[in-house]
Amino acid sequence: MKNSSIKIIQIMRLFGLIILCGLWQIPIIAKTDSEINVQVGVAKVDVTPREPVVLAGYGGRTKEFDGIDTPLWARCLVIGKNEPAVIVVVDNCGIPGKLRTLLAKRLSKQGIPEKNLVVSVTHTHNAPNLRGYAPILWAGRASPDQKKGIDNYTNFLIDKMELVVVEALKKREPMQLEWSRGTVQFGGNRRMIREGKWAGFGFQRNGPVDHSLPVLVARDGKGNARAVWANYACHCTTVGSRNHVSGDWAGYANQMIEKEFKSAVSLMTIGCGADVGPQPSGGLGDAKKHGSSIAKEVKNLLEKEMIPLPGVTSVTGSTAKLPLMKPLPRKHWESQKRAGGFQGELAKAMLNELDSAGSISSEVDYPIQSWKFGDRLAMVFLAGEVVVDYSVRLNSELDWKRLWISAWSNDMPGYIPSKRVLKEGGYEAEFSQVYYGLPGPYLPEVEDTVVAAVTDLLEDDFGAKENQETAPFHRFPSLEPATFKRIASWLKEPKSEKEKAIVKKVREGIGSVIPTPATMISGQGERTEWNNFSGDFVERTFIRQTKKGIRMSWNFPINIKKGRGPMSLCFVGGLGWKTEPENGGFMMSINGQDSIQFDVTTDPEIWSSSNKSIELIYLPTWSSSLDSAGFFFVHILNPDDQEKPNIKISVSSLGEGSMRWFALDSEQKIMNRLKQLKEVFK
Repeated sequence: MKNSSIKIIQIMRLFGLIILCGLWQIPIIAKTDSEINVQVGVAKVDVTPREPVVLAGYGGRTKEFDGIDTPLWARCLVIGKNEPAVIVVVDNCGIPGKLRTLLAKRLSKQGIPEKNLVVSVTHTHNAPNLRGYAPILWAGRASPDQKKGIDNYTNFLIDKMELVVVEALKKREPMQLEWSRGTVQFGGNRRMIREGKWAGFGFQRNGPVDHSLPVLVARDGKGNARAVWANYACHCTTVGSRNHVSGDWAGYANQMIEKEFKSAVSLMTIGCGADVGPQPSGGLGDAKKHGSSIAKEVKNLLEKEMIPLPGVTSVTGSTAKLPLMKPLPRKHWESQKRAGGFQGELAKAMLNELDSAGSISSEVDYPIQSWKFGDRLAMVFLAGEVVVDYSVRLNSELDWKRLWISAWSNDMPGYIPSKRVLKEGGYEAEFSQVYYGLPGPYLPEVEDTVVAAVTDLLEDDFGAKENQETAPFHRFPSLEPATFKRIASWLKEPKSEKEKAIVKKVREGIGSVIPTPATMISGQGERTEWNNFSGDFVERTFIRQTKKGIRMSWNFPINIKKGRGPMSLCFVGGLGWKTEPENGGFMMSINGQDSIQFDVTTDPEIWSSSNKSIELIYLPTWSSSLDSAGFFFVHILNPDDQEKPNIKISVSSLGEGSMRWFALDSEQKIMNRLKQLKEVFK
């Protein structure tokens, strides 16, 4: 009887709100959060290939898959009763827009408008190639049987996607929607940059990333999670080119989330991670670890208070025209036709376009879609392989605290590079265009075009607030705070007599350190990025012992007054490649006079000049088995001996034939770091 009364009161309140506000406004009124019951349905269906088929993702694989590591799935979430918002997420490398259109036509009889449908992929590189995906990849080299296998799997997948949507529609029931955001840190920028240009794939530790993990959950009347949707910006390439079917880290994340929340179906979508790769990579073990990190953070978020959502209150979209460089003339394509390989196949495709359309298009149609959940959350769905810069920029121009960005949705036009990526060049900016049948790179205006199209859809309701704080998840968090805590703990531990002497020297001399940063780095040093004193990845200048006499120098701009007592200088840098041959080490000179010989170590150390007037004290605060980094103190016992107003320090190689190195960090920040170090050594 009590429950019936409550329902009557809720209906009366709802009726009153309909009269006052109009039905479309009801979900965004905060007072009704506890009464919101959104119609939600969720389902999944196995789409693991049952017949031989080639896999997408790596051009070097030319044969049908030869094993299955994990099954593949199509998963669907339906939100709303009439004309619901629908997302289908498929374990695949990419689904072309024509296949989405075909699915939308089938679903129209279910009352789903095409504009309400999102089709996304996890971008696993270990799923079957689909008809129309990266068309040049298999052009001219797929056998008739392989083409048939691609067609058969494509038709099979479309049938399964239709089936899973129908199933999710049938399973709709009243649920409560909530969302929150966490962070996961296995994604690392994969574009190696040397002197401002792309130098290959690897782990560019100081490159931009998006470590945000937005999560949406639908709970039934008993509070059980029935749908869990997470989004992370990272390539699904952990397993590599192994010719086996698998869902990679996204597949394991879904599997582990469903194991934790047994009543739920998990959906994993991918953010702007086109230039972000899983770190480390190499096999199924790494993929499982990455999937586990996602699942653990999802569990952590679902156990805390989340933000209630009213359901999808509006669906909007547009098609942007992305500008390409002016296509080359027919003469170029005629000459390339005989080149063979991917370039030859692209030339044939361009000639076909010239013959059929009269010209090669210099624009790419680019679909953009948005779901709004009242004023609580805006989701953006971008097509293709979108680099992380778009996330960085949109999170600054819009309210990042209420923004969710997914890529690899609704079409696969290829990579969508930013101004930065186009300037740096390389794979995502240039030669990946070939595989997607595009005549050349984008113009730099592509970034402004995409961002303007998104902000046009959202800025009225989700624009950035004045003086908005920067989103905190686009860089790896600094390890500096933890480093100073670790130093404090180390100081409390028992030490050898040698370490005790070094600690005493640092403690006594730190008060006399001149807080002046090293400047004017010069000489024959090279530049790279590596772990600094806290393990952060920073730019530094280094020399190796590959050739005798290689030198680098820097100044400390200090006016030395007559009669002053001992003083110290401090800089941060490192030593490395301990396993390389010893060949005499390095020589440090002060103003070209007093010299100190030192070598690579990962332990605290003191070296002295021959007359004992200058000491070099090394306090490593980060180390691996090969390298170390930390604080160097140059303790000058008699400054009067130094005649010049600036103190110039030079380091040179004493030997050759070894890769051992010495490095000085480009950014010293020595005053702030000395202040923290003094606190630790009190």
